[in-house]
Amino acid sequence: WLPFRDQYLHDILWSEGRRGMGDSCSRCHTPSPHYRCVEDECVGSGMMCAPCTLEAHAFLPLHFIEMWNNKYFKLTTLKELGLVIQLGHLPGEICLFHHNAHSDFTVIHTNGIHEVAVKFCGCNPLLEHRTQLLQIQWYPATPINPQTATTFTCLRQFQHLNCLGKLPPYDYYHALEIMTESRVRRKPKERYRVFLRSIFQWRHLKMLKRAGRGHSPGGVAGTGLGELALLCPACPHAGKNLPDDWKDVAPELAFLYFMFLAIDANFRLRNRIVSNHYRSPTLGDGWAYMVPSEPYKEHLAKHTNEEDVSMSSCSGFAAMFLANLKNVKGLRVSGVGGVCCGRHRVWRGNGLGDLQKGERYSNMDFVFWSSIQGEDYLCIVVSYDISCQWSRKFWDRMDVLDPSIKIKYTKRGIIFMVPKFHLRAHQPGCHVPYSFNYAPGCGQTHGEVIEEGWAQSNKASAQTKEMGPGTRAMTLDDIFGFCNWRTIQNLDKVLGKRLINAVKEFDEHYEDFMRFDSGLKKAIGQKALDEWKDMITTWDEDHSQPCPYDISGGDDFFKKMQLKLAEEEHQQLAQGEAVHSSSLCVFIVQGVEIQEAHLDLFMLTNKSLTPTQQLELQKRRSSLLKRIQHFRSLQSLLMPRISDVLSPDEMKLIDCPDNSRPEKIPLFLPSDCGTTSARNRACVSGLPAVEAQLREAEARDALEGVREGLRARTATHRYKIRNVTGQVESTRAGGVLRQIDIRIHSKKIRYRLARKALLRLDGCGKWDEELKELKDEDILGLNEQVLTRQEAKERESTRGLSWIWHGIQIKKGDAEFRDVVRVEWCKARARMLRWQEEVLLLTEELRRMHHYAIWKAEWWMKRRVDQEKMLKREDVSAELAEGLDAYAWQQTQFQVDEGLKIRERWGNLTEHARKVLDRIPDLPTLYLELEDNDSETSAAVAAEESM
Repeated sequence: WLPFRDQYLHDILWSEGRRGMGDSCSRCHTPSPHYRCVEDECVGSGMMCAPCTLEAHAFLPLHFIEMWNNKYFKLTTLKELGLVIQLGHLPGEICLFHHNAHSDFTVIHTNGIHEVAVKFCGCNPLLEHRTQLLQIQWYPATPINPQTATTFTCLRQFQHLNCLGKLPPYDYYHALEIMTESRVRRKPKERYRVFLRSIFQWRHLKMLKRAGRGHSPGGVAGTGLGELALLCPACPHAGKNLPDDWKDVAPELAFLYFMFLAIDANFRLRNRIVSNHYRSPTLGDGWAYMVPSEPYKEHLAKHTNEEDVSMSSCSGFAAMFLANLKNVKGLRVSGVGGVCCGRHRVWRGNGLGDLQKGERYSNMDFVFWSSIQGEDYLCIVVSYDISCQWSRKFWDRMDVLDPSIKIKYTKRGIIFMVPKFHLRAHQPGCHVPYSFNYAPGCGQTHGEVIEEGWAQSNKASAQTKEMGPGTRAMTLDDIFGFCNWRTIQNLDKVLGKRLINAVKEFDEHYEDFMRFDSGLKKAIGQKALDEWKDMITTWDEDHSQPCPYDISGGDDFFKKMQLKLAEEEHQQLAQGEAVHSSSLCVFIVQGVEIQEAHLDLFMLTNKSLTPTQQLELQKRRSSLLKRIQHFRSLQSLLMPRISDVLSPDEMKLIDCPDNSRPEKIPLFLPSDCGTTSARNRACVSGLPAVEAQLREAEARDALEGVREGLRARTATHRYKIRNVTGQVESTRAGGVLRQIDIRIHSKKIRYRLARKALLRLDGCGKWDEELKELKDEDILGLNEQVLTRQEAKERESTRGLSWIWHGIQIKKGDAEFRDVVRVEWCKARARMLRWQEEVLLLTEELRRMHHYAIWKAEWWMKRRVDQEKMLKREDVSAELAEGLDAYAWQQTQFQVDEGLKIRERWGNLTEHARKVLDRIPDLPTLYLELEDNDSETSAAVAAEESM
């Protein structure tokens, strides 16, 4: 762009002149025209004379005009040119019975603030001035004798900017004021308060229109609580998107009809004591997202001395604690408590309530129960960052709740969970009972969606903080409604992408678990696995029973590990002479042992040594050199023609080795002899096969050593967290962990060397299915979540089981390791089941969205029936009836299109998900049951096809 900026600048300046069109009027060709329009709507209009300018703007009366004064363009207005806007008639027509509007009648539009000349029609004395303005889509500031109007276009633009970008009304109006002043060189008359009043009323009317209240015989007054709120089409709604027999669903599939809710408090949406309810009343109290104020106040008055939720014995949540400590002087509201659906982030009707001080039980209880009024669910799964505290006396508080909002649910009908991210801040006792990862039927719900919702609304805190109570409530209703609308518009795409990922993740975790399960069946038998399943079932029913996902005990492992390491070190120092035998097996074993000694010495020489350690190193080198010399004597017998396959430089390493560094002397075992033909030529018959067998055994032994080291590391780290305090003990424990890591590293290198040798000797064979390539990321312990950065990055729901644990062996009497394996098996099973549930839930949610669209289309068709009743009223004209009918048809078609879009876009994906699930032995019956419930009623299909 930079090379062209001079040209860009010149073209912009070119438009400041008459652009070569000043000779004649572009419409009537009159010489020397003086006027032109500066608005974008009049593209290429050119220079015009005064009469043509008025004629061209008869339908565009809110454009600014420029007049050429032979030197430059000067701003003028259509009113100054003589344009008069006659309401009730076509442009150019004159009403014989007109009434002049106020001389400075003002119109607020997207391009500025205009003074216009307006005449009201007097042909029909019953046609009010406000009606005449509304009919040309100008919103009157007052119902009686209006002197100001705001265009519908302006109100729509502000509403979008305010809801999406949280642009305050003052900034928007001030921008219009500056635009006008810069053009007409004078400040327009103050209309800010008028603009605020129009916005306030406009928000309310738009919600009523979208909710179909204009089509109802009961009118606006018949609006019910929460009726103006948008419903989540993917959540279960009886009579709207659920099968007729949904309550009779099999217990295995009951989770498909669970209602997931997320609750939280937001201390950003505060409100100062500005204005009052008389000066700033609420329009439609409780009709949308905010709870009804009077019942809410009565409820709070009965619980003024109730303790705060934040008085927690579990975790010190800083945000809540500080919110209660902060001075609330001068504040009417310290925050907002909210409820949204826990999987889709759609705010609930009557699911928002003001907080007076902190986050009290009484506030959150009322908001929660108000959000589910009139709904019927099998079970509600509630996600709340402090569920462990809120649920403690939940049912006691419900007993004293006002009967008007109390809903009958049993203790099994409400499940309390903690969002996954917040759960880490809780004490260990909360990590399993309140985790979505181990709750049957929750799929991959994480419960954090409400935080995403707050992130969208928090930007409005600056403007709502200074609003009166009624204006603030209406603004929040509009903003949260807009958030819902945006969420719903993209919801099928979000669910579809989640389903694609869920099918992939389920496939991987199912295969992962089946390999692990198959290996354990061989190791401990099916009976033990059945016992673990029973343990899970028992714990799901009663959390007071032993938890299958946690390990108890193991506090004495640290001392055991210290003793074991000391014994291993003693044995290493006391290594004896090499074995004197010339058998094939012993020769290979001796070579493998020497290679292991090589590795130990390499690791030792990489450290800074004391004089004593240097002396010990020299002794070990001397011992190793003797073993190598004995190995060479055996090698000359068993590999007599090795010189035929080695290069001269390699033979020098055999004939003239560097005896000062025996750990660097290569051995040249059969696996080091290049090709198969070279090995057969250099070795006696059968020697390569013997090495292959021993290398496989060595690899298995090294892999078991890696597993054992990981088990030790996990248990030692767990002991350190629970019991070790103080610098001395922590340093000592850290030393033990470093020794364990050294052992793991040594076994890892040994495994890789053995596998590499085996691969050269035998190629890829059956052994490769169990002895895979060992990467650093594969060296993960069972239930080890705090030891490596990699695992810290992975979530529990996506954390896979390393392949090294697929073929583990459990020794008799090793109760600690058995518990470790049991926990990992239970977690792997839970991960697989949660992804399976997620696939089913997402498939069901897409189905529900499709059926909700059909139901909503039928609902709008019924509004047309209600409208026919209205036509019998005298105050409903034929023109109004046509508008009502057109809007109902428009909404009906929109919903039909939504339903078709969902089915066409995601039908193949749900079919693919069905095929993935159908290959599981235990699932086809359950899924076919879901499929049977997915049949459409013939009436719905007919209604859709007739559109």
